[in-house]
Amino acid sequence: MSTVEATEDWADVVLEDATPDGRVGLLALATDANIEDNLRALLPASVGMYTTRLSHTNPITVGTLRSTASGITEAAREIMTGSDLDVLVYGCTAGAAAIGHEEIVRLLKEAKPTAHCVSPVSAATAALRHLGITRPSILTPNIPEINDVIAGCLSHAGFEVQTVAGLGIRDDPDITRVPPQSLLKAARHVCAPESDGLLISCTSLRATAVIDRIEALIERPVVTSNQALAWAITRELGVTLPGAGLGRLFAV
Repeated sequence: MSTVEATEDWADVVLEDATPDGRVGLLALATDANIEDNLRALLPASVGMYTTRLSHTNPITVGTLRSTASGITEAAREIMTGSDLDVLVYGCTAGAAAIGHEEIVRLLKEAKPTAHCVSPVSAATAALRHLGITRPSILTPNIPEINDVIAGCLSHAGFEVQTVAGLGIRDDPDITRVPPQSLLKAARHVCAPESDGLLISCTSLRATAVIDRIEALIERPVVTSNQALAWAITRELGVTLPGAGLGRLFAV
């Protein structure tokens, strides 16, 4: 084998910033088959997204979700080791509700003190407030004990939760297998007459594809976990998304 030296012209090459609009670190559950692809598709190419996985096993329970807290700091530390990130995301709605957003921020900042920290809970509550929603209904793919934690989290944040419905799914990969079009019927079922908006919870659920259709059906604004994360991230980075197909959240 022969060795070829680099061209002398290489000395004139000026390195460029491959992610001029910012860098995002995502901590996804080991069992989540949707968030990584979905969030990457929502963010512009000018934003770098780097993912690591948090140990998690099925079936999903409040206990398994809370157990992910023990790995947050080390997982965050391993994302782009030695480099700063603009935004750090803990990527599980029910997990964030079970652990608490403030505790998640504390654990993330132990690894990356300068990063802005986001969870689906912080993103969704901010999105609901941005839309003026105070009396949401909630649709989840989860079992009742997890639904109670999510509803309690929103109530604690000052929202008057009207109704909660879950699909009763216990395994994370099965959540991603739920056909997006089936969420229309579920959304109409859960949305109480008194509610002024709908939160569709869970990063594993392929809900972003049908946001506009659900809003047209229920005639109220819709917030989903991954849509809210993309909205919160781009607001923090000062990046504008086209917003087509992403509902009223990106239109107001």
